[in-house]
Amino acid sequence: MWEETGAPPQAAIPRKKNRKKRKSEENLVLWAQILLCLAAVGLTLCARSMEWPILPRLRTAFETAMQPEQELFLAQGRNLAKFTEDVIETFNNGFAAFGAEAAQTAARTAHAKAQAIPSGAREESYLPDFALCCPLPGGGSARTSGYGWRTDPMGGSGSDFHLGNDLAAAEGAPISAAADGVVRYAGVHSSYGNYVRILHADGDETLYAHMQYVFVRSGQPVSAGEMLGTVGETGNATGPHLHFEILHEGLRYDPSEVLQAAS
Repeated sequence: MWEETGAPPQAAIPRKKNRKKRKSEENLVLWAQILLCLAAVGLTLCARSMEWPILPRLRTAFETAMQPEQELFLAQGRNLAKFTEDVIETFNNGFAAFGAEAAQTAARTAHAKAQAIPSGAREESYLPDFALCCPLPGGGSARTSGYGWRTDPMGGSGSDFHLGNDLAAAEGAPISAAADGVVRYAGVHSSYGNYVRILHADGDETLYAHMQYVFVRSGQPVSAGEMLGTVGETGNATGPHLHFEILHEGLRYDPSEVLQAAS
């Protein structure tokens, strides 16, 4: 039998379709890199116009990326992908540092606010012109918390401005009016608990808080040494004590001198 002879098999010729596909993918990657680069440039311009803290870092990164190390700009080692990578890395690092700086600034601002005296209070002490007596028997008890900034005693993470003096006393101990006056308010407060506020001469006032029981009513005249109620731990309190305040013309002052003079 005769065997058919023909031209030797030829290698398969690559199809132009695959070549076009690869070219399309390369163009897609290139355009993606260009868009990322333009976005980085836009963010840099925003950083410049708004004076963001990361601007110096971006300026350094751009100077490094834009400096031609070869004869052709963006040639070889300075290709577009490397350029975009440098800029994006700078933004990542810059915004991370910016976030840390912002957190530190917020912490400093909060701390500064915490040290500012509230608008309704004064830092110094005040001593009225009239005589006062101690609101607790036996010349008063030990002061457990003074006037001013302190760590939140209710377990909070921050601090609060304490507007009076806390005096340790047994629950049920009698509380007396520090001077003659008229009960301006006797009732309940979310923080003070059961409390009494007395108006004295010249517009001065005293306040007694965290009481167990209140024995007077609003509008009632009282005399110095008259019993107002008993020591308790109502409201925001961690134990039985008397919270005592002194006010002059509606502003709270450190009552330490008042208590010292009364004892």
